[in-house]
Amino acid sequence: MKTLVLIFLLTACQPNSWDNEVAVSPDCPDYVEWKKAAELREVPGVVINEAESSSTSTWVYIQTSDKTRYFACNLPQQVRKTGTKVVFNADEFAPPPNVRLAGVPVKLTKLRTAP
Repeated sequence: MKTLVLIFLLTACQPNSWDNEVAVSPDCPDYVEWKKAAELREVPGVVINEAESSSTSTWVYIQTSDKTRYFACNLPQQVRKTGTKVVFNADEFAPPPNVRLAGVPVKLTKLRTAP
């Protein structure tokens, strides 16, 4: 019985990793025809909004520590500020052979802001 109580208390004390979850739209018409390449889980990154510092670029993406750029078709408006730290789950898509991109196309399935 003591073991059961201890397990319950330890479980209850664990922080919920999705406490700061931000709702994401399930719609992603940009990649409807593209093949899903992978599922990404718990990827940390920082939002970069080039439109804030450039008069010509409108790119908004999530950059990871290894400098990978993830272009999310459903990145919510409330996190589109440069410097916003996020952690996300996403479906990664493989573009058709004739399409060249500056980053990895993804559809977010979960998103949270990080401290």
